[in-house]
Amino acid sequence: MVVLAGVSIVSWQYSQSASIDEAVAEPIAYSPELRTPLLSARRVPETLQQPLADAALAPEVAAILSGSGPATCLVVREGERTLNATNAQTSLVPASNQKIVSTYAILDRFGPDHTFETSVAASAPITNGRVDGDLFLIGGGDPFLVTDAWRAQYGDDQEGRTFSRLEDLADAVVRSGVTEVTGSVIGDESLFDDSRYGPWAERLIASHQSGPLSALSVNEGFIGWPAEFAGSFRSRTPADAPALNAVAVFAGLLIEQGVTIGGGTTVSPAPVETQLIARLTSPPLSDIVTHVNSYSNNYGAEILVKHLGLEEQGIGATAAGVAEVQAILESQGFDLSGARLEDGSGLSETNRLTCGLLTQILERSGPDSVLVRSLSVGGERGSLAESLEGSPADGMVYAKTGTLNGVTALSGVAASSSSSDTDLVFTYIANGESVGLNEDLKGLQQPFVEALVAYPDAPLLSSLGPLQP
Repeated sequence: MVVLAGVSIVSWQYSQSASIDEAVAEPIAYSPELRTPLLSARRVPETLQQPLADAALAPEVAAILSGSGPATCLVVREGERTLNATNAQTSLVPASNQKIVSTYAILDRFGPDHTFETSVAASAPITNGRVDGDLFLIGGGDPFLVTDAWRAQYGDDQEGRTFSRLEDLADAVVRSGVTEVTGSVIGDESLFDDSRYGPWAERLIASHQSGPLSALSVNEGFIGWPAEFAGSFRSRTPADAPALNAVAVFAGLLIEQGVTIGGGTTVSPAPVETQLIARLTSPPLSDIVTHVNSYSNNYGAEILVKHLGLEEQGIGATAAGVAEVQAILESQGFDLSGARLEDGSGLSETNRLTCGLLTQILERSGPDSVLVRSLSVGGERGSLAESLEGSPADGMVYAKTGTLNGVTALSGVAASSSSSDTDLVFTYIANGESVGLNEDLKGLQQPFVEALVAYPDAPLLSSLGPLQP
């Protein structure tokens, strides 16, 4: 034990006096190398992509311009960039692209949730199911007040169409307890003026591009139409007196449900003092505008403009409404140089718009706005449903078509199929003397729209950015 203790002490003393060489640590040399110089264009990849994308779009822009003749305007914009501005301020006949201007103003003034009301009132209270007097059908300017027979002509093509069923109003009257009307059923169309058509060429009226206008009308003012909608307005039969027709149809619906009517049907303003029996509220304005713009419904556009005149000037007339459309645009700073507004639908051949103005309206509204979303959807809804079905533009384009003799137009927003945050706003109007101009240009419009959807047809920004060190 003594020996072991001695060895331990000696060993401890030695360890304390021993010298240890310090290990030489060699430093690791880091040499970061930038594969993309600080001043490389890759650090702003948009500068590389945009020229390539613009160049890919240029041939279709050139093709549609060269095939359209001198009286043509075309504007294409992506964000803050103008990709093309050909004759942007040239004043041209817009055809149904006029509806973009009209519906922008009506949405701005009333809001997308606004509704219109058709009501039924009596000259005396209901007593034991009996109205001892007259029953009044009071028009509220619902443009799409229809019967089931009218709606049936469209078959399965109902996407984007909106209606108010006159049958529902008749049902409401019966539910209120009315079983007998000793007097007449009287229609009140006094909300608007009695002008049946806009400032249109006689050939357009004769071909029934719109039914006769009235604050009280059913089935857009028509009394006859094909059993199956074939796209021909000429085969429709307009009512000589749309309000009288509406009240006759309504009385017939009541009679079908067992209501007896002692008198006949006529048209006259309702007395101030009446008893409300029932009301029918239209779908919201956003749905009505979608019907108007997707299917280029002239009747609906004109009724909406009359509402605007009534709201602002107290006159439910086309001229008053058009004046308010212009006043709204002026108050919001739009450039109206070259613009001339005559109606709401675009049937008037004295209307004038510029591509610049239409582009401004679409841009200010935005791609997700009620206005833009109300337009025809390529391959899916409205006037572009068939022409772009199955194409690269299917579901990617919201646009308003326009057609008159010697006039074709197409304005809207195209979403990029390769870049989710890229939208192109475009406006195209071509005027010419040829009646067949529209057919000639159809072959140019689809490739143009498909090129817009393909934009940017260039390497993605992710592949053009700075390389990793």
